Amino acid sequence: MKLMSPYNPHRIYAIFTFVMTVFLIIMKRKQFLGFKPLSPDRFKETIDQLGVCFIKFAQVLATRADFFPPEYLQKLKQLHDEVEPMSERDLERVFSQAFGNKNPFSHFEQTPIASATIGQVHVAYLKDPKTRVAVKLRRFGIKKRVVADIKILTLLNKFFKPMFSSYTNNSIETLIMEFSEMILLEIDLRNELENIREFSTIYAKEDIVFPKTYATFSSESVLVMSFEEGIRLSDMVQKTQSTVNKIQFNFNHIMEQLIRFYIVQILAKGVFHADPHPGNMLINSYGKLVMLDFGMVKRIPNETRFAIIEMVKAAYEYEFERFIAACTKLGIIAYEAPKAQIQEYAKRVFDIFGDDHLSASTMQDLAFELLGSMQAFPFKLPQDVVYVIRAGVMIEGLGTARVENFNSVKDIFPLLKVYIPQALLLEEQLIQSLFKEVQNFPLILRRVRDIFYHLNDGSMSMKVARDQMDWVEKEVRGYMKHLVAGFILMLFGIAFLHTFFPGHLVLGWFVLILGALKMVYSL
Repeated sequence: MKLMSPYNPHRIYAIFTFVMTVFLIIMKRKQFLGFKPLSPDRFKETIDQLGVCFIKFAQVLATRADFFPPEYLQKLKQLHDEVEPMSERDLERVFSQAFGNKNPFSHFEQTPIASATIGQVHVAYLKDPKTRVAVKLRRFGIKKRVVADIKILTLLNKFFKPMFSSYTNNSIETLIMEFSEMILLEIDLRNELENIREFSTIYAKEDIVFPKTYATFSSESVLVMSFEEGIRLSDMVQKTQSTVNKIQFNFNHIMEQLIRFYIVQILAKGVFHADPHPGNMLINSYGKLVMLDFGMVKRIPNETRFAIIEMVKAAYEYEFERFIAACTKLGIIAYEAPKAQIQEYAKRVFDIFGDDHLSASTMQDLAFELLGSMQAFPFKLPQDVVYVIRAGVMIEGLGTARVENFNSVKDIFPLLKVYIPQALLLEEQLIQSLFKEVQNFPLILRRVRDIFYHLNDGSMSMKVARDQMDWVEKEVRGYMKHLVAGFILMLFGIAFLHTFFPGHLVLGWFVLILGALKMVYSL
């Protein structure tokens, strides 16, 4: 099927309706200037028609239960990466661009073993040494289309910005920026190569298999790596128990290993595979877990990682104040959020963790219950945390499909007790940290002395937290908007008073007074 041009008027209108629907849903508005949000079915159909960029974007939106109601989330979750393979002509063009006249393969299978929105994977054999490899080729013209779609999304977001609140604008703008950065990295296969190498180094001690990469034959549009054999976890969900038993492995052990691996990734190392789809994981003949597709890798800043640890630890230990402090550090709780609403949110979290019948619920239910509760509160969910939740939901879905009464939440807490000290760097760096603090003690005393000097002469300055600055900035922006609008109205009023047309005096004085009132109101 031939795709229409990125700038085709019909396609631009479809993108317009998509963006308008996202704005209206987040704003919880039934219409705006006569436009109504698309129905859930029509929303999904539009995304399918718009192609790769919007399918990927929608998969990110599917994790935002703090934005979208259940009927939309249900449809968004049905979107898949699997698409038809490239045409023979496009495959030839992509292969030629990737390798030119230097074909490194003695044999190359024309039929792909996997085909997704970004690229497709073929089996091939290297000439020297004669080794079986997997060759991932980027789809023909995909970079040009993705760049065009990002430009259109960004332009439409700028068009909508003046019409909606700063909270809505910031939420959507953050989503678009984060998504744009992620997909541009994903379509450059050199990044995936570096991600595989990084994982192979950082997680060398973990009992996980990663593909071997061949940088000599790889580039922006092609990735050559070792061919890893095994059964996909997605296939196991559909196989009978007798078939699974032939592989000689314990699925419960695999799930425990997977959960432990993700705790290490997210809490201890801060670098994690953000797309643990069961199709991206294999079990080889030795019963080992094999991770594939490293296009979507996230790096969590240390402050975010420590705040996540503190939040989970505080919730588990029922430490109310510490939990609130951790949520504030994460940016989940807005600076202007009323204390009563903060307490209500915390109470919901503590009620969930205090449930004696936790096995009856799943991590997915808990995650989306918490996210859904945020719709009613002035809270925001950082995108880093969204990717963590997305990974957790995927792992939970895999476990519940094969293990009766599977609940990763119950399994996580015992492991957290083991890995939190490692995540906080207490085991390996405790002595070094104490020694460093002793060395820094004279400097600390000097700083205390400086503080008293500044207090005494009145030159003391204050460092304001980022969330407080965001709140102040939003308030100032609101005042400035009213002031500028009032000033412009007054200028128009003066201009009308000095022109000559029927009713110019009445109109001039009306606009002038209206502008003055708007300025006074803003102050």
